[in-house]
Amino acid sequence: MEELTPEQRDALGALKAARGPCPSADALVEYQAVAELDRPRYYWHDHIQICSRCQLALLHMKEHRSELVTGAVNNYRRVRLAVLLPIAAILVLGFAITMVNRRGGSLDRPAETIRGSEIQATAPIGSVDVVTEFSWQSPIRAERYRVTVLRGSDRVWQTETSALRAAPPSGVLERNVEYSWQVEAIDREGDVRMSSPPRAFSIR
Repeated sequence: MEELTPEQRDALGALKAARGPCPSADALVEYQAVAELDRPRYYWHDHIQICSRCQLALLHMKEHRSELVTGAVNNYRRVRLAVLLPIAAILVLGFAITMVNRRGGSLDRPAETIRGSEIQATAPIGSVDVVTEFSWQSPIRAERYRVTVLRGSDRVWQTETSALRAAPPSGVLERNVEYSWQVEAIDREGDVRMSSPPRAFSIR
């Protein structure tokens, strides 16, 4: 770190403040197992690309595949990387400056993610006053999401979106009717990678 200029230290400090919390050890293991071509679609990809801690943890995991990732993350600080650390910091700084210039002076943070193996439908659930949108959280970044609303076994409305929310058209949903809805994560080939449990709701 002593090899960095004051300007580089300031920029690196701002980068650390903007990058947010690091992913869990499980998320790093999952990211390490993802193919290189698929990594840009992974939720934590942008963070990992600008985080020297995550880069060093991945490097340590690659060199010591037989170790538990939790031990690797906890112990990588004790690995003697006096030469690699300044180089990694400078590389990360250059990447971050490129991102800032390309995105108009701000660093995009990865979308909110959850742990687990299925999508979680968050709203609406149960009896509600109004439904302005359907929202959910996903442990993976999908190419798009498909939202389906059912009345019994009949499909009332369906849409696809790349966001984590979707607004139904006006007049589609009626009051005092029991509905259920589900969201599916769809990959680039059009296959369903995971689905949320159905959630019931009604409008009072």
